[in-house]
Amino acid sequence: GSGVGSRQRKIKAAYQFFLYTLLGSVFMLLAILLILLQTGTTDSQISLTTEFSERRQIFLWIASFASFAVKVPMVPVHIWLPEAHVKAPTAESVILAGIPLKLGTHGFLRFSIPMFPKATLRSTPFIYTPRAIAIIYTSSTTSRQIDLKKIIAYSPVAHMNLVTIGMFSRAAAVRSPILSYGHTRPKHVCRACDPSTY
Repeated sequence: GSGVGSRQRKIKAAYQFFLYTLLGSVFMLLAILLILLQTGTTDSQISLTTEFSERRQIFLWIASFASFAVKVPMVPVHIWLPEAHVKAPTAESVILAGIPLKLGTHGFLRFSIPMFPKATLRSTPFIYTPRAIAIIYTSSTTSRQIDLKKIIAYSPVAHMNLVTIGMFSRAAAVRSPILSYGHTRPKHVCRACDPSTY
């Protein structure tokens, strides 16, 4: 019946969330192990002052980027987010919008960008165009939705890709976290004002 189908979709959403998170964690583990081999510690303050070769910086940057991209989330590794939002109860959906989505942007600002500056500088041009396309794609997808919960599920993908462009633009180094914070408040208000949709 419909109850069984709904349960199966919730299980599928949970598996997607787990598998995408696991995939991102594997890349992060590789980056941490490589940093540990070179510095002998996982202390971020020591790692920030360590001079990595440009080639190693690029590898570490790619590994950390892949990990944080899952949590932002960036297209095409955003599939887990709409499913998780739609199938999650209201309380879990609020937590999902308020915490996990910020972990990716925090990781970029706290680790990837300051720790691997040369790799970041070389990779920045390749960030803008794909993210701009992702914003257009996810915005058009959002505009086609008629279910409020799906609209609120798809909209953060476009928003967080905009935040990502801001993070990799030096002029927007301060504005990007503000945009990220601003994304959370309206979503929480929507959920609080219309709990019937959740």
